[in-house]
Amino acid sequence: MAASAIATPLRVSFSSLNQTTLRRNSGGNIVRALPNPNFGSSTIGLSSSAQGWRLKLDEDNSNAAINQGYGTIEAKRGNPTMMPTVPTPGGLMDLSTILLRNRIVFVGQPVNSQVAQRVISQLVTLATIDENADILMYLNCPGGSIYSVLAIYDCMSWIKPKVGTVCFGVAASQGTLLLAGGEKGMRYAMPNARIMIHQPQSGCGGHVEDVRRQVKEAVLSRHKLDQMYVAFTGQPLEKVQLYTERDCFLSASEAMEFGLIDGILETEY
Repeated sequence: MAASAIATPLRVSFSSLNQTTLRRNSGGNIVRALPNPNFGSSTIGLSSSAQGWRLKLDEDNSNAAINQGYGTIEAKRGNPTMMPTVPTPGGLMDLSTILLRNRIVFVGQPVNSQVAQRVISQLVTLATIDENADILMYLNCPGGSIYSVLAIYDCMSWIKPKVGTVCFGVAASQGTLLLAGGEKGMRYAMPNARIMIHQPQSGCGGHVEDVRRQVKEAVLSRHKLDQMYVAFTGQPLEKVQLYTERDCFLSASEAMEFGLIDGILETEY
């Protein structure tokens, strides 16, 4: 997998992997991290215009506020990021299109059903365009719904292209599952990234029987995630359970030693 740095040249620290060269793209401002499939496309991504419309996002309307007078949308908790347009030789493109042309998927918010739908659709689209070219997923993700995260992971495992992962900033809670669930040998973190793992969180309410069933589901979810981390890291189950008992914060080097990632991207300065 070839990759490039945006600001400065990069080098990679590996535990016991084949060397991968990272270099900056001096040809322009848009840096390609993976081969460009050169597919033509109109703008892909989010574009919103609301003139007096009522917008319903996810399960309720609390995730968005609409200014009726100006037709603007204010994004709130976990709402997919609105991508600005960027002038290119081929015309105006939004950042989502530029990333997709370079086979990059970006997850920069808590994962809910909407985010999962967007990411899965991007992964399937890229796999359809070229099933032999790798995909790179950038993560700055504090977590999210376990069901939505597992839906993304299942898609990553199902499609034919290899999906590499890179953590910028933080991968916490279920976000770490996506980071560690990337193709082995292609899971990276920036040197100042923080990785946090813990047991799933759950809230219960309602009739006693409903609470009992919800608790059972939460316990099963924890066992499932622990088993997945065992597969991702190669660590024994007892050690994984010890790490996930409470919030466990790891540096990039600690995460690599534990087996959550395979390499650290380091700047030269």
